[in-house]
Amino acid sequence: MNIDFHVHGLLSKRKDFNERFFNEEIEYAKQCELNGIIMCEHFNAINFKEIYKYLEENYEYKDHRYLVKGVSVFPAMEVSIKDKGHVVLVGRREAILEIHEGLEHYMNRENLVEFKELLDLADEYGCLKIGAHPFRRGHKLCNHPEELLKRLDAIDLNAKDIFKKGEEEVRRELYELSSKIGVNVITGSDSHTPLQLGGIYTKLDNPCYTIEELRLAITSEDYSIKIEPSLNFRVYTSKILKRYLIARTDYNKDMEFTI
Repeated sequence: MNIDFHVHGLLSKRKDFNERFFNEEIEYAKQCELNGIIMCEHFNAINFKEIYKYLEENYEYKDHRYLVKGVSVFPAMEVSIKDKGHVVLVGRREAILEIHEGLEHYMNRENLVEFKELLDLADEYGCLKIGAHPFRRGHKLCNHPEELLKRLDAIDLNAKDIFKKGEEEVRRELYELSSKIGVNVITGSDSHTPLQLGGIYTKLDNPCYTIEELRLAITSEDYSIKIEPSLNFRVYTSKILKRYLIARTDYNKDMEFTI
């Protein structure tokens, strides 16, 4: 089972949810032979709930994922924490929506949730906890206390970081942290457009349809990491497309979208 642990369904957290844009992502995921994606929208995205409303109205929810045209879409969200860093929580549909509601008082940059508080909340709901791009400039999750980092279930080898810093450096610092805290490395494209999908993914040895199955696969290291030679090109073209669409004043939920 090929899975991407870090995918965004919105072009930007400040933009509308566009149904056509989302379906383009699903079609690209299928073309790239991805069987599953972790839909980890930013928790403070203005249209966060619209994604789940659309999924609920249009697709079957089975086990712990939506079945979208043959692709397993796991509910998740990317949360910004106090003192820098992002954490991806993956959980049951109800858990993600309830945690999102519980974080309503932490949406502003001046009042973000404490790392420990978020970990406690995630554990209460049985969520998978992934440290997103832990060495990225301005979002250095790696600087948090070791005892808190050890509570993560995984840390992500991120396509954007590879594009910017090179695979060798990103792997070195990430695997040093992995060894230090005893947490395994998985992958994330960190895609905000369809073009970035498929450049990096995790190949699970067995299909996973629940949070428990995903956690077991990660802790047991029943997977391998795949990086395509086209990764840098995918990230670069995706950045151009994103900037172009954000600059357009007519990008909204009704805009026609085809690549």
